[in-house]
Amino acid sequence: MTDSVIEIRIHGRGGQGNVAAAELLALAAFKDGYEVQAFPAFGAERAGSPVQAFVRLAHSRIRVRSQIYQPDVVIVQDPDLARDPSVFAGIKPGGTLILNAESAPELLPRAAGHIFAVPATAIALEVLGRPMPNAVMLGAFIAATGLVRIASLAAAISERFKPEVAHSNTLAAGMGRDRIQELPPGTVDEIPHSAGLSRAAVELRETMEPGSSSRYHTSGWRTSHPVFKYERCNGCDLCAVFCPEGIISARTRTEYEANYDFCKGCGICAVECPVGDIEMVAEARP
Repeated sequence: MTDSVIEIRIHGRGGQGNVAAAELLALAAFKDGYEVQAFPAFGAERAGSPVQAFVRLAHSRIRVRSQIYQPDVVIVQDPDLARDPSVFAGIKPGGTLILNAESAPELLPRAAGHIFAVPATAIALEVLGRPMPNAVMLGAFIAATGLVRIASLAAAISERFKPEVAHSNTLAAGMGRDRIQELPPGTVDEIPHSAGLSRAAVELRETMEPGSSSRYHTSGWRTSHPVFKYERCNGCDLCAVFCPEGIISARTRTEYEANYDFCKGCGICAVECPVGDIEMVAEARP
């Protein structure tokens, strides 16, 4: 990262605080004397749909205003998105990749010179009680790059949030800084788009228009999923009616199923079930 402008691209899903992460990083860098830019790129997105955010840092005036196509640093806030090779597109030789991952993924891009992982979702659940990994990932960014001081990030967080929320997010950032690990160099140049998807999900995605959020395995960020117990179901259909993703369907009059490739684990079905026949079960994590 020797160029005069340092470019950072953040990949995540709607609802994970991608835009907030970009703004916090830019504010922290500004406090450290940088000129900064921070802006998102998304369409008519919903929670769980892929979102990008961009940050530029420099010690001189930043004149370019485009999206970032050749980043020095790529931050991936959702591990499932690492299956999409476009996430790593354009990363500069010797660049830095920071992944939200419990362990080293099997497939990583060769282009990155330094690859780091941090269990950001697990830390966020532990500290914040929510799968909101952005503060953790910013702490990991500080450890991986040394570009911004943790004190500046803490000050930026304090300006944005109420004291109790700021405290927990600052703690999460510190844990992200401390628990980051560097991974071995990448093993492949490209990651197949279909890696890790069920056959049904692959077939469905092939029918979708390019750019549609339905082309992505949008369940990758959930921390729990609904289990239908079939003990008291009366066939009222409320779970299917109120599902915001439309992924619950009836197998029989009193048996329902969810498409777990696209279920985001919001829990609305369990809340709306009048007989309590749906239980939200925590995801098993490696």
